[in-house]
Amino acid sequence: MSDDALNQRLLDAHANGDSQTMVDIYKGAGDAALFAGDTHAGCFYLTHAYVFALEAGMPIATKIHKTLKQYGREE
Repeated sequence: MSDDALNQRLLDAHANGDSQTMVDIYKGAGDAALFAGDTHAGCFYLTHAYVFALEAGMPIATKIHKTLKQYGREE
């Protein structure tokens, strides 16, 4: 997905207050960046996914937190 497409999907999800979609997009982008070897971008996106997942009370927050800990970004 291009950066422009990613940004537009995120803007739409934010505008609609769609927490599930925001978490899905941020987590997907974070996982893809980590897979590509870009730790900084991956953790940046995963941090956003984590925050929105926490705010919405989503169980996926635990998994995201674990990944952030593995990369030294949390606790």
